Amino acid sequence: MSKETDLFISKNANDVIKSIQGTGFFPSLKMAQMIIESSGKDQNGKFGIGKGLAVRKANNFFGIKADTRWKGQKVALSTPKDGKPVSLFRVYPTALDSLKDHTQFLLNNSRYKKHGVFTAKTPQEQAQALQQSGYSESPTYGKTLIALIKAYHLEQLDGKKPSADSSSPTTYVLIGGATILLLGAYYYRNELKTNYQKLIA
Repeated sequence: MSKETDLFISKNANDVIKSIQGTGFFPSLKMAQMIIESSGKDQNGKFGIGKGLAVRKANNFFGIKADTRWKGQKVALSTPKDGKPVSLFRVYPTALDSLKDHTQFLLNNSRYKKHGVFTAKTPQEQAQALQQSGYSESPTYGKTLIALIKAYHLEQLDGKKPSADSSSPTTYVLIGGATILLLGAYYYRNELKTNYQKLIA
C-alpha cells in the first residue's frame, strides 16, 4: 500500500500544485485531502488510493455532487450511505479539473476565509483552520491530515512551482509506519465524504 500511495503522490503532485496557485492553500494539505477523499474499493472490492467509485467513473476525487448549479456532465452513482440509493456526481475531464473545482468550492465558501484557511502560515495551521471551519465533523480530521503530511513528507510540495510537464514524477521517501496512518485516514474517509457531500448538497 505504501508503494501505491507513493505512486499516487508522484502522479498527482504537479496537478495539486497547479490547482492552488495564488490561493494561499498549501499543496501538502491539498494532497493529504486528495489521498483521503479519493480512497475506496475498486471494482474487485480491494481498497486503494484513488480507487473510489467517483474517481473511477467521473475523475471526481473529492466526491462533489452535481447540484442545479452544475452545468457540466454528470453521472448517477450508488450512494446507499447517504440515505438514498443514487446521487448525481460531477464528471471532470481530468484530475486537475477536479482539483481546481474543489479549490473553487473552498474559495467560494465564506466560512473558510472567516476561519483563516487561506491566511494560515503553515499546513498544520491550515489543517486546524479547516477543522474549525466545519469542513468535517470528525474531531480528529485536522490531526489526520497533519499525520499524512508528516508520514509522506508532503511538505516537499510546498513552495514548488508547477512544471510544464504534468507527468513529471517526484520521488517521495515514505517513513516506517505510514501504512498504519493511512489506515487511520481510511477510517475517517467515509465520515468525511458524507459530511462533505452534506456541505455541497
